[in-house]
Amino acid sequence: MTPNDQIVLIDGYGQIYRAFHGMPVLTNPRGEPINALYGLARFLLNLDTAYPHEFGAVVFDKGPPRKRLELLPEYKAQRPPMPDELRSQLPPIREWVEAAGWPIVEEDGREADDLIAALVELREERQVYIVSHDKDLGQLVGDAVIQLIPDKLSGKSRLREVNGAAIELKLGVAPPAVADYLALIGDSSDNIPGVAGVGPKTAAALLQQFGDLETMLNHPERIGKAALRDKIEKSRELLQKNRQLIWLDRTPPEGWNGLAGLRRRPPDWPRLREFALRNQFKSLLPVIEQGLRDSRNPMLPL
Repeated sequence: MTPNDQIVLIDGYGQIYRAFHGMPVLTNPRGEPINALYGLARFLLNLDTAYPHEFGAVVFDKGPPRKRLELLPEYKAQRPPMPDELRSQLPPIREWVEAAGWPIVEEDGREADDLIAALVELREERQVYIVSHDKDLGQLVGDAVIQLIPDKLSGKSRLREVNGAAIELKLGVAPPAVADYLALIGDSSDNIPGVAGVGPKTAAALLQQFGDLETMLNHPERIGKAALRDKIEKSRELLQKNRQLIWLDRTPPEGWNGLAGLRRRPPDWPRLREFALRNQFKSLLPVIEQGLRDSRNPMLPL
């Protein structure tokens, strides 16, 4: 498989928060916090080496998710506000992302997960790698879509590839049933309540029996245990709402003009070098200097 056949999509804020909480406190010579900035910059450089690709994007949430908040006003309400020490790093993070040649995809009122789902639908037969820990994105995984889960930030980091078999082994359901599975058990990270008393094993068993949530709700009489059947029947409205909350919206991004919008630009190595020097990213300089030399002395065609 060549880089032209691959698309890499990054859950932007997911990776930024991971860098912020996973890296030690770091400041630049001006006393500004840079732990998330450094962690993400290093990760992106390593990612380009590990997964060469011609198409890709860093995908961001933008504004409140209106449709989900209409369904559940408490959606994600338990999450604390972004720390000031992280918020101050967002402008330089975007500067680095753009200088590194990554397109940015965002749309007012939509979450990154939905935009990633839309881009997966528009992949034009290319292999897609999704960089995210978010379990919601498991519903997209398939033969041509792999989830990449970074295991750590310190030391020698590794990207763990998660395919459909891995998801089924972990959850007990295949990727197409992940949304129904989460609708049953709920998702505490998004403040979505599940059916009381229905845990992961019960949810997996129900979906193995029925295949999907709709079939189960249409035939609750087939649920063997009376107490469980009663819980499901009383939770019909909750389950239908949860399914809407968790199902990813695959509507194309506004102004979509094809994969050309995801084509990676050559990194602006002089700009990255100046950025690294300004923030004392000494460990990144060898990679940047090599990129700068390669860009000045491209290989001549044979």
